[in-house]
Amino acid sequence: MNFVYFKAEYPGYEGSHSVNLVLKALKLLRDGEIIADVGDLKITSLPFYFFTTAATGFRKIEYTVKAPPMRRISYSCGYLPSGKYIVNTPEGEMQLLFNALTGLWQQDRQGAGTIDNRQFIALGYALVRPARGASQKRPL
Repeated sequence: MNFVYFKAEYPGYEGSHSVNLVLKALKLLRDGEIIADVGDLKITSLPFYFFTTAATGFRKIEYTVKAPPMRRISYSCGYLPSGKYIVNTPEGEMQLLFNALTGLWQQDRQGAGTIDNRQFIALGYALVRPARGASQKRPL
């Protein structure tokens, strides 16, 4: 199992921006096959992240969406890259490190144990967003 993401943003801008944007019929695809049929989304602030799981695969993730033309908003999608993420857990929000090569999650402290993506889901964890100021190998 892999995590994949869809992101809407104002490129080059840091921080959050208010918007009123409706994306219709958002779908994430791999090799033309639908891996997530998200449907309609109302976005009120950017950057906006949508995370979901997909069966393990290595082909490029693509998206289709019906959206009004907005010059400055860009969309991207792909596999979740390594980095720090804010995660909602049954105990509250916490920061976890994700290693995309191994598919393992770890708390940001020495000696913390690791969990894989299946355990992440089984524990009731949910991705919220990348941690602000977190150094990522490639930008999400």
